[in-house]
Amino acid sequence: MKVDKKQSQSRRTFLHNLAACLPMFLVTFATIYRRGFSFQDRQNVALATIKIADNPALDNVGGFVLVKNTSVGDVLIVRISDAQYAAMSDICPHKQCRVKVRSATLIKCPCHGSTYKIDGSYVSGPSHKSLQQFRVAVAAGVITVTES
Repeated sequence: MKVDKKQSQSRRTFLHNLAACLPMFLVTFATIYRRGFSFQDRQNVALATIKIADNPALDNVGGFVLVKNTSVGDVLIVRISDAQYAAMSDICPHKQCRVKVRSATLIKCPCHGSTYKIDGSYVSGPSHKSLQQFRVAVAAGVITVTES
């Protein structure tokens, strides 16, 4: 069987490139294997856990608590109805300024005026995005916030 010289060089180049990429593939695979194949476990890690009874600011709709220094930064927990709470980043996605709760229905960015509903959803302003949301679970008077 006769092998074309061009085809032989092409195979040689392919094998050379494959050998060059192999260490990078092995490092990537080892990193994923060490962390585990499921990224869902990371999402279920609590960012914040607070007792409602220890936070009287949450007694009323529109009341809020700022939980500082979580693994994702500060997290704003807001009571959005009699039975519901929302958790979100306190950072405006426009220019990364810290937002402020202005009323029982309004959150506003003091830097450029982006406005959000109390649940963190975008209303108006230069941001054009809602605040980053987190999953909230309430059980036995305890609010647990996890990544969504």
